Amino acid sequence: MALGDALLSTMPGSNAELFLEYLDNTFGKEDQILSEQAEDGGPKIAMFVYRECPEPGMVTGVTFGLSHRAHPDWKFGRPEMVISMESESLDWPSAALGLTAYFAGKKRFCYGDVFTVDGTLTSETEMDGVLIFAQSLLDPEAATVQLRDYRATLYQYYPIHSAEIPIYEKLGLEGFWNHPEFGMYDPKRKPIKE
Repeated sequence: MALGDALLSTMPGSNAELFLEYLDNTFGKEDQILSEQAEDGGPKIAMFVYRECPEPGMVTGVTFGLSHRAHPDWKFGRPEMVISMESESLDWPSAALGLTAYFAGKKRFCYGDVFTVDGTLTSETEMDGVLIFAQSLLDPEAATVQLRDYRATLYQYYPIHSAEIPIYEKLGLEGFWNHPEFGMYDPKRKPIKE
């Protein structure tokens, strides 16, 4: 049994099938599927990994499983998370999977939310947190898929330095996002100094 089939067997019915069809049509065939049990005891979180996506030298990961939960702040769709970095390391999708599995059921996963970790996100970066905002890979209308029971929308993790949080709070989401030193895909970017 393929891992995708095994994951389907542990996830709620046709929602998983519809989401996998959406991923295949949007990103192509995944190179690898990772999974991790959620800390809240809910369904497993899967991470679909795409190498050389959206461009050569990049890695992209997309979760499925976060949206099985409900949250009162999710009014226009339930999030699934994307990470995309200028790297060939699978540590990035793995780190994003770990964050999602850990914070599922504990955090909102809404635009502007920041999650931090002890240590760094991966061995190739000094960044130790992520900012959640709109995904940057697809046209906005392509980032949402209607499933049987709900609508899932792709949000994106953008790695940050925890030292940047006061600057983010001062500039606000749009100001921080548009800052000329915010290299959203660069794993080695230095902290924004303001």
